[in-house]
Amino acid sequence: SHNLSAKAEHALPPLRPGPHQRRLDLIAVVATFGGLLFGYDTGVLNGALEPMTRDLGLTSTTEGLIGAALLIGAAVGALVGGRMNDALGRKKTLTILAVVFFVGAFGAVFAPDLGVMLPARFILGLGVGGASVTVPVYLAELAPTERRGRLAGRNELVIVTGQLLAFVINAIIGNIWGDHDGVWRYMLAVCAIPAVFLFVGMLRMPESPRWLISQGRHDDALAVLMQVR
Repeated sequence: SHNLSAKAEHALPPLRPGPHQRRLDLIAVVATFGGLLFGYDTGVLNGALEPMTRDLGLTSTTEGLIGAALLIGAAVGALVGGRMNDALGRKKTLTILAVVFFVGAFGAVFAPDLGVMLPARFILGLGVGGASVTVPVYLAELAPTERRGRLAGRNELVIVTGQLLAFVINAIIGNIWGDHDGVWRYMLAVCAIPAVFLFVGMLRMPESPRWLISQGRHDDALAVLMQVR
């Protein structure tokens, strides 16, 4: 009985709609731009590869290399991203990844040949891998236990939404500008838009309170928790 009353005294109040939940939803929207970039960058090549092959004179081997470069980069990015999370924090890592996505997209859009396209796709892969290990951790560490599953799960939903958007946008661009030389460059250029939103948005987002506590910054962690709970 004494233990139950002690637990009741320390229990958190129930979650209710209000500014804290709206703030948390905004954080989730901004952070999941990383998942959107993950999905778009993995899906965009489906529509862009055929016109790219004509323009750059690709063979079946070099087509495969362009596809594989992103996946190799994603594997490296996942390994490096985990270390960056621990060393720099989730917020700073996502901000850096936004720049990585933008640089990779810029390089791919203006690539004159395979020698530039392959490194650009590898750089995009670094962003994809980094986002895959950072966004779910960031959301899970900010979310109250009652909403953790729903918020962290949004990232998976946004990844497949990004892939769907890639197919839809490719189809629209292909139908409107399909007769233009380098139409694939327009398709790849769209990748830069979510990267800008992620970068600007993350500048205003809080750091993960769990990471702040791991760095001994308890007052900062409490200030973040008071924003979202």
